Order: sequence, then C-alpha cells, then structure tokens
Amino acid sequence: MVKCSGYENDKVSSSIERIFDILQLQRNQDKVLIKPNMLSARKPEEGVTTHPVILEEIIKRVKGKEILIGDSPASANKEVEKYWDECGFRKVSEKTGAKLVKFSKSKFVKIKGVEIPLWDQIEDYKIFNIAKFKTHTLTTLTLSVKNLYGLIPGYTKSLLHSKFIFPYDFSSFLVEFYKKIEKYVYFNLVDGIVSMEGNGPSNGTLRKTDVLIAGRNAIAVDIVCCKIAGVELENIPYLEIYKRKYGLPEIEVDGDKVDKIKNFKLPSTTTSKILSNPLLKPFLKILSKNFSIQPVINEEKCKRCFSCYYVCPVKAISKNLKIDRKKCIGCLCCYEVCSYKAIDLKKSLIAKVFT
Repeated sequence: MVKCSGYENDKVSSSIERIFDILQLQRNQDKVLIKPNMLSARKPEEGVTTHPVILEEIIKRVKGKEILIGDSPASANKEVEKYWDECGFRKVSEKTGAKLVKFSKSKFVKIKGVEIPLWDQIEDYKIFNIAKFKTHTLTTLTLSVKNLYGLIPGYTKSLLHSKFIFPYDFSSFLVEFYKKIEKYVYFNLVDGIVSMEGNGPSNGTLRKTDVLIAGRNAIAVDIVCCKIAGVELENIPYLEIYKRKYGLPEIEVDGDKVDKIKNFKLPSTTTSKILSNPLLKPFLKILSKNFSIQPVINEEKCKRCFSCYYVCPVKAISKNLKIDRKKCIGCLCCYEVCSYKAIDLKKSLIAKVFT
C-alpha cells in the first residue's frame, strides 16, 4: 500500500516507482497487456475508469518488446475507439508507444459447464491488471478479480448474467474464472486515489482516498482493499467462496500505513450473508417475485443512447426503451453501462428490509 494524494504525474510516478521496488517487479518483459477498467466511455475525472496517468507511469517502467493496452467494455453499440478517447487511453498510447488493442478474436475455455470466450492471445502476454476501487451492485466491491472479467470479449459478459442469475452464482463463476486465468496475471494494482462508494460501479459517489494497493496475487490485493474499506470478507461473496474452496493466501503488507476509510458506503443493493447462502436458493426462487431490485429508466435523464437496450442479455428492454418485467433477470447490466445516470433502482418491500 502506497499513499498518493493526486493524479499529477510527479505524485503518481514516485508512488508507482515505490511499488515496483517493494514488489521487486521485473521491468524487462517480453509481451505485456496493461488491462485497465474501461467500463464506460467516461472522462477520467468522473472516477468510473482507471485513471490514464496510472497507466502512463506503469508503461514508462516496463521495457517490453510489445506493450498493449486493452479491455473489452460490455456495451455492444459503441465503437471501442470512443472509449479510448473519452477515458484518455489514446493519449497514453500516443505518449508511450503502447498499442491499443481490441479483443476481437477469442479462444474458448469451459468454466462451470459453460463455454467461455477469452482473448485469444492471453497465453502469450503477462497481464498487468490495473483496476479501480469501486463499489458494485452485484459483487459489493469491484477490485482486481472483477476487473479481469473484462478479458471476456464484449457482449458475452452480459450474456453470462443470464447463465448465473443470482449474485452467489455469479460470484462462484468469478472464482473459477480467476483460477482459470491467474497464471497469466503478473501484477495487480487498484487505483484508490479517488474511489467510488454507494451505488457503483458507474453511478456512485466519488471519494478521495489517496492510496494505491498493489500485489502479485489478486485475492490478496482485494482482501487488503476490503480491510481499508472496513468490509468483512463474508460480505464479499466471491472472497467467501474462494476462502471456503481454496483457502486464503498468506498476506504480507509493506509500504505505507493506511488508515481505514471512515463510513465507506456500500451499494444499497448489497444483500446480507443470509441471502447469499446457497442453501436458501430454492426458497429465494419461490420468493423471487417478492424479493426484487429492478432497474427503472428515468425518462427525464435518458439521452436515448440505447446502451441499455444493446447490453441487456435477455432482451428485456425494447427499442422504445421500455422494460419487460417478465423478462428482466435483475442483472443490472443496464444500470452499470448507463453514462447518464438515467437508470434508477426500485426495490420491493422485502428487498428494502434485507438490503
């Protein structure tokens, strides 16, 4: 953990240099993929995506024969070039010579009985996983492990929500997905200089937290992030599942002493440990009509960009931007990709009681 009080190049440069030294990272590499959080085509100051200065300063320290910058956003209706421009990643590419890459070709692996596409060159590159410290309506927090989900090309990420509808099921998939690809991940860093609390990952509240958390093991990094945010591991389903199935890694923390973030606000949709219990799944299915958190399109804020229409994995949103409640599975993909905060969340009475 290294303190960093802002995104000015000199501040980030000294912090990244310390991280490289503490972790004894190899600067001479062959092929490297810098994998940021590129959730939405949003400007760096909006705090939704990895700040470009973080990428720039990491790239300056890696002497790779080939350095790529790549992520695959879920929204299928926008050209990826728009994301590069809005997020500031094209400027980083131009300044450093790192190439921007689309995950246009895939290879398939089987995870939990489902054929999953992965970026087809994943085996040839060391992945520098550069995440953003944010809350998430489905996984409570989105950190290193969740950021790797972007290695699945575009629209498929949304379709997977129709396969793993319940938060526990999705977190279980995340664990197996991470185990499948962790050998390719060389380094993980969470950008917590400015974090997002509340109803993230795109519509939460920004909070200055002045820290970078980095490590070789994504699970270890995420555990330390939870401690900083004051979140118990049992309230992060994928970490609880990983702990039970594989055991937690031993963690040695070096760098700066970082105080716990006071009153860090979690998403209003965060379910309790009881509701995440897989033994209650049959009961929850019976109550599914009464226990719900539904997206609602706010017509006053809506700009008719149709991101929600294209990203919906079960086609529950029509071309006139109406939501079919019978089709909606509550994955909140629409909420996640909306750039205009035009998706509100409506909770049933039971959901209000338990979340």
